[in-house]
Amino acid sequence: MKRPLSVGVWTFGMGSERYVDKGYKPYLAFDERVKRIAELPGVSGIELTFPGDVNAHNLNLVKSMLGSYGLQVAALGVELVCDAEWQTGSFASDDPERRQRAITLTKEGMEVAQALGVDVVSLWLGQDGFDYVFQADYARAWRSLVTGIKECAEFLPRVKLAIEYKTSEPKMMCYVNSGGKALALAQATGCENVGVNLDIGHAFIGRENPAEVASVLLSENRLFHLHLNDNYGIADDDMPVGAVHWPQLIELFYRLESLAYDGWYSLDLYPYRDDSWEACAASITFIQQVCDLVEDPSFAEELHKQQGGAPSKVLHWLYKKALMH
Repeated sequence: MKRPLSVGVWTFGMGSERYVDKGYKPYLAFDERVKRIAELPGVSGIELTFPGDVNAHNLNLVKSMLGSYGLQVAALGVELVCDAEWQTGSFASDDPERRQRAITLTKEGMEVAQALGVDVVSLWLGQDGFDYVFQADYARAWRSLVTGIKECAEFLPRVKLAIEYKTSEPKMMCYVNSGGKALALAQATGCENVGVNLDIGHAFIGRENPAEVASVLLSENRLFHLHLNDNYGIADDDMPVGAVHWPQLIELFYRLESLAYDGWYSLDLYPYRDDSWEACAASITFIQQVCDLVEDPSFAEELHKQQGGAPSKVLHWLYKKALMH
């Protein structure tokens, strides 16, 4: 297993949801979450959010804490969703003051990321979208997204901005709702440091094949980060990796290996009623086993022999190969 693994600090949250808003688990302080993540086998990174987890005021304290546990920050997310101030959107808001606030906050997050030595700042624009027909001016919103993201990218060209797309939530219809739309946004900025954070669960609920999306993004040098989880294709359940879509994930890891993806394999889990540590451990075992499988040179050689003819011939071979590995 050669790939660096990281875990989002939110994985050890309380498991809050719309039905049980106080969650199913006791509150864990930030330092306790960091400690538990550091104890996971094979994990060398952590994902944080700005400004909630780390900011200009606690930057040195967080750096010292992570250093003591031997953890790197794999990516820093800018919080543009989980606050009522973003009700009308962030980069695409109709309110020019709100758009400027999103730009300013992103730039501040980029500065903190640079101080932490983080290459990637992730932007999930879940409040940029609409709920009803005739609610939004789509062309204006698109122009606002492009110009705002471009301004941030040009502010610190050494920091990569990774757009995380999703079909919906919190808005019923998100503007950046597919791998293709995220790629189009990145390319429309004209900035090489704007790319995509591919969340596997978001791809599944968008009826995408993650292996295909990753292949296109890597071909365009725009796959900057990777969030790993699973779901039933209906909602963003953030289940352990491989819980549902294990054949698709084997293909994804194979394509990532063959196309030389060199970023983090980052767990984005939200185990509401499950043990967070066990959910991470199960995901890590799956990732390690599959990566060992597809990184073996014989895998590609045998796969090539099986291709051609009936498509199910490859499935027959894959079932035996994977289940007996």
